[in-house]
Amino acid sequence: MTVPAALALLLALSAADPRAQLSALEARRRAEEAAARLLARQERSVLDTLGEAEAALATARAEVRRVEAERAGARAGLSRAREAEAAARGRLGARLAELRPRLVARARMGRAGELRLLLASGSLADLVKRRYLLERILSRDAVLLAEAQEAARAAEAARAEHGREAARLEALATEAVERRAQAEARREERETLIAALRSARGFHERAAREAAVQARKLGEFVATLPPPRAGGALPGGFAARKGRLPAPAPGQVAVAFGRIVNPKFNTVTVQNGLDIAARAGAPVRAVAPGRVVHAGWFKGYGNLVIVDHGEGYHTLFAHLGAMRTAMGELVEAGAVLGTVGDSGSLKGAYLYFELRERGRPVDPRPWLAP
Repeated sequence: MTVPAALALLLALSAADPRAQLSALEARRRAEEAAARLLARQERSVLDTLGEAEAALATARAEVRRVEAERAGARAGLSRAREAEAAARGRLGARLAELRPRLVARARMGRAGELRLLLASGSLADLVKRRYLLERILSRDAVLLAEAQEAARAAEAARAEHGREAARLEALATEAVERRAQAEARREERETLIAALRSARGFHERAAREAAVQARKLGEFVATLPPPRAGGALPGGFAARKGRLPAPAPGQVAVAFGRIVNPKFNTVTVQNGLDIAARAGAPVRAVAPGRVVHAGWFKGYGNLVIVDHGEGYHTLFAHLGAMRTAMGELVEAGAVLGTVGDSGSLKGAYLYFELRERGRPVDPRPWLAP
């Protein structure tokens, strides 16, 4: 477990209740045990193991997003239920306010009072008029009473809906805590695995060998990419842009093109592109106009975007956190292809950038503007 991760866990535990503390500790224990099991399976591919850890982390994070979206919906539903209950109670109060003095007057009058009102008629026409008006009053009272009863039922239904939404929100809050703990466990598993790969020479050498195999497979894949479709010619003129290409992402070159010696293990690897130390989430942009010929996962490179610029030139952008383009899309220079991330990466978040000429990797540095 890394120092920042341990510090974050300690701070989280100090602010949490005992149940949350136990959940966090259990998540950490499960993560360490899972990572240990993964590392113990020597026959397995290091890159496949890392890919599985990343897939599990992505699934856990997706579940967190799903639950949070449902919580937002539940909060909105709870707000609507509260408003509906308040409106129903307002309607009930208005009907009762109108009905109450009428009922009090009728109670005081009683049946005898109604009879006296009719008997006090001075003529037959007056009697008919008084009877008509009395029936109108009674009919209005009946309508108000029915409306008050309906408003009372609506208020009760709104109150029940309010209770259901509140209970659902509470359940989702509990689920969100669990999902976040699962995501944290998956993150711990991935970090533990990467830490072991960095510290253990055997794992490091295996990862380097597998990365070399995947680099060859990537070269073979680029070589098999189809040429532009008829009627879909690319802008061309890429070669004339040498020395003037914009950087694909803001940041310094951390690892250059060519043969690289690992200072810790003294192993030699061949770097077919540049490692650019860009912050996670920073936009990754096309360096020239072209067509996207690949946008998806590639073993050892994570989320990978390849742009065909015509004349046999391709640029490759690897380990993206998110992709903002799709295969077949025409892009201009500066178009956002995705964001810097750590998918498929053993080094954390950075951008891996390649330039290939007719399938052969070339040093991108002379092509980039100073």
